[in-house]
Amino acid sequence: MLVPLSLLFLGERSLGGGSDSMTRMDLEGIAALTAAGVAVFGVLASVLVGRWQMRAALRAAEATGQAGLAQAEAAYRAALDAVRAQANAGHRQWHRGVQREAYAAFLLAAHRVRDVGERFVVESEQDLSAEGVRAGRAGLDDALAALKAAQTIVELEGPDEVAAPAAAMTDAAQLMSHFLGAQAVYERAWGKLGRLAGGSQGASALVDALGRLRAGRRAAEEDGEESGDGERACRVAWGALPAGALDDDEFRALLEGWSSRPPASSRAYLDSVTRFGEAEARFVRAAKVELHSGSRS
Repeated sequence: MLVPLSLLFLGERSLGGGSDSMTRMDLEGIAALTAAGVAVFGVLASVLVGRWQMRAALRAAEATGQAGLAQAEAAYRAALDAVRAQANAGHRQWHRGVQREAYAAFLLAAHRVRDVGERFVVESEQDLSAEGVRAGRAGLDDALAALKAAQTIVELEGPDEVAAPAAAMTDAAQLMSHFLGAQAVYERAWGKLGRLAGGSQGASALVDALGRLRAGRRAAEEDGEESGDGERACRVAWGALPAGALDDDEFRALLEGWSSRPPASSRAYLDSVTRFGEAEARFVRAAKVELHSGSRS
C-alpha cells in the first residue's frame, strides 16, 4: 500500500517537534537543579561564614575579657600591696614609739632607784621618826618594783641587744639599793650616837670602843690575828646605853661599818656603781641602734 508523501512529511514534522520539546524540558530541569544547588551552597556558605564570624567574635570577646581580668587583678594586687606597705609602715612607726617609751621609762626607773636610796641616806642623818624610816624603806621598795616592771616591758619589746644590758642595769641597781638601805641604817645609828655622846657616858664609851674595833681589825689584817676585844667592848658599851637608844639593826650597822667601811664606801657598792654605769652605756647605745635602724626601714 502506498502512503502519500504528504503524510510522511507530516509525520516527520510531528516526530521532530517532540524531540525539541523534550530537549527544552531537560535544559530547564538542569537549570532548576543547578539553581537549587547554588542556593543550597549559598546557604551552607552563609552558615559557615556566620560560624566563623561567631567564633572570631567569641575569641575576641574572650581575649578582651582575659585582658580586662588581668588588668583588674593587677590593679587589685597593686592596691593591696600599697595597703599592706602602708599598714606595715604604720605598725613599725607605732612599735618604735612603744619601744622609745619603754626604753625611756626604764632609764628613769633605774636612776630613780639610786636617787631614792641616796635621799633616804641623807634623810637618815637627821632624827627620823619611826614613820619616816618606814616611809623611806617603802619608797626604796616601790622604786625597785617600778624598775623591775619597766625592765619586764623592755624584755618583751626587745630586742635581746637592748634587753641584756637592761637586765645588767637592774641587777646593779638592786645591789646599789641594798647598800644604800644599809647606809641609811648606818647614818641613822651614827646620828643617834652623836646626839647621845654629849650627855651619855655609854655613848662616849661606845664611840671609843668602835675606834678600838677598827684599830683591832686593821691590826688583824697585818698580823693575821684578831683578839675580839674591840667587839666585846662595843657590846658592853651598847648595853650601857639608855633603853631603845639603838636597836639591833642600828648596832650591827655600826659594828659592820667600823669593822671595815660603811656600806656606801665598800668595794662591793663601788663595783655595783661601776657595773651600773657600764651597763647603762651599753643599753643607750643598743637602744639608739634599734630605734634608728627602725626609722630607716
